[in-house]
Amino acid sequence: MGKGKKPEMTVAGTEHCKCVGCKKTEARFSFCDEHYDWFKFGLITKTGQKVPDFDKKFDHYTAYLAKQKQYAA
Repeated sequence: MGKGKKPEMTVAGTEHCKCVGCKKTEARFSFCDEHYDWFKFGLITKTGQKVPDFDKKFDHYTAYLAKQKQYAA
């Protein structure tokens, strides 16, 4: 290495979101940002699998997001 040069930083194996079928890079607790929100809302398990009543909970989740968007505007 010459004077003033910094060593190159390499990322040793970036991990992917562990939600089934997701290829995004993990952001929090092995999930991408979107699936972390799903996990916190109870749509998926900690292993990334959909819960048995996913459809019902997803309807509640979309209503929740719409209400949040309404209050933000």
